[in-house]
Amino acid sequence: MFTLLFMITIGVVIWLALRPTPERDAQAAQSWANFHHYTASNGWTLLHVQSVYKHGNRGSKARVSVYGDTTRTNRDSWFWWHQAQRGSVVAVRGLSQGWGPHTHRDDVLYIGNEFSHQDGIQAVFDARELKRAQQHWSRHQGYLGGSSIAA
Repeated sequence: MFTLLFMITIGVVIWLALRPTPERDAQAAQSWANFHHYTASNGWTLLHVQSVYKHGNRGSKARVSVYGDTTRTNRDSWFWWHQAQRGSVVAVRGLSQGWGPHTHRDDVLYIGNEFSHQDGIQAVFDARELKRAQQHWSRHQGYLGGSSIAA
């Protein structure tokens, strides 16, 4: 009986900590607006990490969409010296395109530099915060200050 009560208590505490709240969602939407403004003013490219399919010692392979790309195509990418997280948005500088030896495609995005050990990541917007901002926007017609989250 004690174990059952303990498990219920733990479940309630976890639910209270993780449940969506309008205030938290609004803060996330404002954080996104600030992030978007800051990255745009610096001329950085925003990439939405759709999936990560390899974590290696020198970086990670992922499928990304380029924020603002009207074609909405996902691209293969290699993040040098960075472990990309699914669902996050990364602001990058030093983006290049080249041949992918594993995909045999010439349009793979390379972020960072292999030899200088620079990852090219300037800022990251966490996937959990992005989801909260999306929840806020879904309640308010999908926009905040003209910046949609859709990548």
